[in-house]
Amino acid sequence: MRILLAVHGFPPTHSAGAERQAERMARWLTHTGNQVEVFAVEKMDEPGFRVESAEQDGILLHRLYYDTGAGDDPFRTSYDHPQIGAALRAVLAERSFDVVHLISGYLLGSQIITTAKTMGVTVVVSPMEFWFMCARLNLLHANGDLCSGPDSDHKCMRCLMEDQRRYRHPAELAPGLMNAFWTVAQHLPFTQNTTQAVAHRRVHLQQALDAADLVICNSQFLIRKFGEFGFNTKHFHFIRQGLTTAPLDSNPADSPVADTLRLGYIGQIKHHKGVDLLIDAAIALLDQGKDISLDIWGDDTEIPAYTQQLKARSLAYPAIRWNGRYVGAKVWGVIAGFDTLVVPSRWYENSPNVILEAFEMGRPALVTNLGGMAELVEHEKSGLVFAVNNATDLRRQIERLLSEPGLLLRLRQGIPLVKRIDAEMGEIVSQYERLVRARAAAPPTPDTSSQ
Repeated sequence: MRILLAVHGFPPTHSAGAERQAERMARWLTHTGNQVEVFAVEKMDEPGFRVESAEQDGILLHRLYYDTGAGDDPFRTSYDHPQIGAALRAVLAERSFDVVHLISGYLLGSQIITTAKTMGVTVVVSPMEFWFMCARLNLLHANGDLCSGPDSDHKCMRCLMEDQRRYRHPAELAPGLMNAFWTVAQHLPFTQNTTQAVAHRRVHLQQALDAADLVICNSQFLIRKFGEFGFNTKHFHFIRQGLTTAPLDSNPADSPVADTLRLGYIGQIKHHKGVDLLIDAAIALLDQGKDISLDIWGDDTEIPAYTQQLKARSLAYPAIRWNGRYVGAKVWGVIAGFDTLVVPSRWYENSPNVILEAFEMGRPALVTNLGGMAELVEHEKSGLVFAVNNATDLRRQIERLLSEPGLLLRLRQGIPLVKRIDAEMGEIVSQYERLVRARAAAPPTPDTSSQ
């Protein structure tokens, strides 16, 4: 099959979750005899608009360069950019593709779906987060608080406005006063324009996602969340992601339990990831004389102020170690140094790969009782869950691993089998083939272009 993967970034320049997902899919599909091309954003701050095409590891990449802040209506072009559609049309016209698979949707927007559909190509979408319903991507308010979802256009308008310093700071200092302000301001022209723009985005992207032939989600939670806010989920399909590499140790769960309880964190060092909650819980336990250690792995340069604050807070505790980044298959050596993984995120998360990697190594996980994390980790069977944004409850769950005899071993034994990438991609390719067969068998659509 000939498949085009569209994603908002691609390694090595961009290497977050969606980007890595696209890379492993591209490699697997190529290695199994499919012809794969990738359509990805490379830079978002360059004047003009251009596409550079070059081969990378046997895969033809089409990299986009443009300025997301340019034009008369940057908000509109953030989800419906005509030049992206024109660039995709040129790529699709070069060769006959069977499937266009859009991963996430962020930055590329609706033009990927509408352009491919117009050109008669099957469209599959894999939302990795909440971009189709949330312009801020992760259902987090400007102040970092968790959002339940887009209950109203007015609510989303306020959230976007409070991204601006002039509104964000008053909202942080006097939330009650700002509630009253927004109640009045929602009727004024400067907010009504934003509310109308939010409403247009909501309708436009819901229609675009509804037009896709298939939507693949790697958590049931994500499907439920889309259904909760009016999306048609009849063509949504759950496929959990699989791991691409295997640990060197064939029996990782058999490793002995250390005298010191070794906690580990892997991920972004950002507020919405809840790293400060884990630091606070660990410090409280160390102050009590508990025999624990905490290893933190992640890029500590993305949000320097936040990271430096946490490093200063933990400076007096040698048992809290900042290790920086790791790459690739070194993850198995990193996780081997843990007794349990901790995922303290304040946002919903979808299907964190790191939890699956910990399971593969026989390590239970302590996670926030929220979203896809709670779906993956069964409380008191494969790990423990704690209340969102609650360092005290996190500390309490960690303490149980120290005080309850045999709990850690019991959690290890309750860890489920982890899917491999061959199983995941086999399911995805099966869906590709089904959709392509259905399109071939469908009666031709009348050509009305000359009427």
